[in-house]
Amino acid sequence: MGSKSSKQTTTPPSNSDDAPSTSNDAATDAPAPASSPPAEEPQKPAPSGPEKTVTVEIHSARGLRSGDALGSSQPFCIVELAGKSESRCNTGVAGNCAEKPSAPWWRKTLEVKGCQTGDEMIFTVRDKDPIMGNLLGTVSLSAEQVKAGFIGELQLLETDSILAEKGIMVEKGKNVEAFLLVKVEGVDPTLADNASYAALATKYAVGAPMWISNSVKVEIYEARGLRNSDLVGKQTPYVTIEIEGKPKTISTSTLGDHPKDPKWNFTAQVGGYQLGDAMRFTVYDMDPGKPDSVLGWATLTAEQVKAGFLGELQLLDAGRSIEAFLHVKVAGKDPSLLDYAEKGTTMAVEATGLKFDAANSAQVDIISARGVRSMLEKVGAKAKPYVIVQVADKDGTIKDGSRFVTEAANDCEKAEYNHSMHVAGCNVGDALVFTVKDKDIGDDSTAQDLANALLGKVTLSADLVKSGFLGELQLEQAGYNVQAFLKVKVEGRDPNPADLAWMAQAMAADAAGGKPALRHSVKVEIMDAHGLRNADFMGTSEPYCMVQVAGKGEFRSRWQTEKHKNWKAPKWHQELQIACQPGDALEFVVKDSDIGTDDILGRVTLDAEKVKKGFLGELELQDTGKKEGEPKAFLRVKVEGAEFSVVDRAILAAEEMEVKAGDEIKKVCCGIHY
Repeated sequence: MGSKSSKQTTTPPSNSDDAPSTSNDAATDAPAPASSPPAEEPQKPAPSGPEKTVTVEIHSARGLRSGDALGSSQPFCIVELAGKSESRCNTGVAGNCAEKPSAPWWRKTLEVKGCQTGDEMIFTVRDKDPIMGNLLGTVSLSAEQVKAGFIGELQLLETDSILAEKGIMVEKGKNVEAFLLVKVEGVDPTLADNASYAALATKYAVGAPMWISNSVKVEIYEARGLRNSDLVGKQTPYVTIEIEGKPKTISTSTLGDHPKDPKWNFTAQVGGYQLGDAMRFTVYDMDPGKPDSVLGWATLTAEQVKAGFLGELQLLDAGRSIEAFLHVKVAGKDPSLLDYAEKGTTMAVEATGLKFDAANSAQVDIISARGVRSMLEKVGAKAKPYVIVQVADKDGTIKDGSRFVTEAANDCEKAEYNHSMHVAGCNVGDALVFTVKDKDIGDDSTAQDLANALLGKVTLSADLVKSGFLGELQLEQAGYNVQAFLKVKVEGRDPNPADLAWMAQAMAADAAGGKPALRHSVKVEIMDAHGLRNADFMGTSEPYCMVQVAGKGEFRSRWQTEKHKNWKAPKWHQELQIACQPGDALEFVVKDSDIGTDDILGRVTLDAEKVKKGFLGELELQDTGKKEGEPKAFLRVKVEGAEFSVVDRAILAAEEMEVKAGDEIKKVCCGIHY
């Protein structure tokens, strides 16, 4: 069960005279496993506390492979604490190995000395005869299980590793599924641990079936939509199942009966499982004489494995824009009553011949784009924009294999796509990244995507992917002073009733030709400024105002007003749509338009909270280039919030009426015109 067991290898005894002893005192003479270089894993706390002698009963095993080419195996079991070779002891050869070498029983009680809280316990089953190699399987109990006490079966790992090392091919689907029944006294159990142990001991004593704690039952039903990886001949797909990050837990299915839509109906017990583990499925094409081609892969999250799963998973890396699916069933390791109910509902639906959408897939419609710039506009050519959709996790990292691409549109000003796709690898908590590029001369490969010119990019937040969205997204990095938008529809990954109601209203409004919702964008009005300095030695400044998302510094994500003749108190009253994510602040920079480098007349940042709620008023400019004691300079702006509530909108409307009234008073009384 523990990961350390998967890192143990054994050295076969040199001859049959090295028979294992049946006593603890002679146990150290048994052949010892040699450690292979450990894989990287999180540092575990060192064992601590008083040393104790723990009683371990090795009862029996089942499903062992034959260790001998001729004759029968002579299996025995070694027990030791991880990293403590002095604790090693063994059962001796099973008494019934001549009659049942695949299902030996020992019923041997051993004393494991020097056990502390934090120790893992390793069990290794070996065959005395080394002709075919003596490792029959290995498994470990975690430190938590050793501390609490354990009674039950453990699925053995590395049950056919010797065969692979000797180059002996194992037929697909003929995985060796072997199990070891043990009883381990707890080194430091709680009262609850003792109660659970006593209940299990009663079942153990009467020979009742015991729970397999480190094993998950998996059924592989079928796949659909696989690409054909063979130029000549017919591909033969199969599936591997493994606990993610534990390569020695791999089980392999039989070969499928169809190249693109195969059926397997294959059942496997996958060992090495611990609560918190995810599970990975990989579909291959068996290619004799060369490495097998990957046709796609998918992962079940730790929560899904724990709860149990029945349904389809969309495969990642299935091929450029290929939508392929794998239908599986995983028995939950710790399902709740709700989990049981959900699985029952799914089974009832599938019994009718229907299927739910893939659990790790987002249904996305790329509808249209507008305002996209043309890279070659000066030479009379127009861009042919296409859209790439990818999945980003909570850290913003793009997931491997989650690249789906539309066809290129012929009109960059008003690009129509109406392209529906399923995007693999999208779970609750993930975001979607949309990238618009110009289709250059070249093929449709991923490498060509990287070379093609960027026309804009935007991320749909995890919250909106969860709830669902229909509307426009403003593109970032769309070009200097370019306001470009992408219209999409995303079916929510986990919408609540309010989300469903919003989506229904949005669809109705869209069908009626209404204005689409706009997200990840704020409307900014650059109103006016006063108190600016004259930056020109000859003539006067021609100020303009630039706005960008603070901290990004991306040239293609800046917007600006027209320049103004009034150098001291320019009045722009110009509206701009700014591509902006939740939590972004906005930076305003007032400059003098010059031949060469434009002089800075002042800058100021509007913090993220005000961008979120909306703002109307004056901002004092910094870096104005004025001398101390000179009048200060101010910029007046209006920002319609990125997350405008009804209250925010009412407050901003009241502030706007107050500002207009003040402007009117200044106009009448002071002759100041805004």
